[in-house]
Amino acid sequence: MKTLALQTNRQYTAAVRTLLANLVKLAVAGTLIGTLHAQDYVVAIILALYAILSIGKKFVSASQDRFIYLIGFLISAALGVACELWGIYFGHWEYHDLSGLREVPYWLPFAWGLAFTYIYKIEKNLVNSLQIHSTNGKILLALLAAMIFPTIGEMITIYLGVWTYRWPYQIFGVPLLAIFLLMVFHTGVNFLMTLICRRMRWYDPVFNP
Repeated sequence: MKTLALQTNRQYTAAVRTLLANLVKLAVAGTLIGTLHAQDYVVAIILALYAILSIGKKFVSASQDRFIYLIGFLISAALGVACELWGIYFGHWEYHDLSGLREVPYWLPFAWGLAFTYIYKIEKNLVNSLQIHSTNGKILLALLAAMIFPTIGEMITIYLGVWTYRWPYQIFGVPLLAIFLLMVFHTGVNFLMTLICRRMRWYDPVFNP
């Protein structure tokens, strides 16, 4: 019993460390984007370099999940930009302090791509530390991760003046509808990655155990 309790405590400790570490990363990234959003090309360069280094490191080390990071990044970037163009075109939100007549920041594709790698890493760490094996458990984890972390990131950047939503019923600037759509988006990307991993027979604790 003592051994089981000790193992459980270690699992929860690892999970808490994962959550706290990623909240700090989120705060740093949100503050960076918010502080430099008027120089969006600088933000784009920083995020692009970070994406190249982090994903490139996976390939250099021949990590088993290297293609998951790459493909997930590309899918999330493409679909994310498509959603942004839709929302901006119909006036659902607006970015501020962009040069010229631009309505779309340069850093958007990299932010959406990195959103996948960020959430995927959280899910993978929690699945391993908490020993989540059931499909329902993983779906619930994906929904919670997509609801909490992107929302907090948006609250930080909205507070720092990066953009404004036009939808009502907001929590610190983030509409309830936006939170729901973020959950749908990230869960949908996870579903696509599950299909891809099964098709390619890539083992992964999150998508294809």
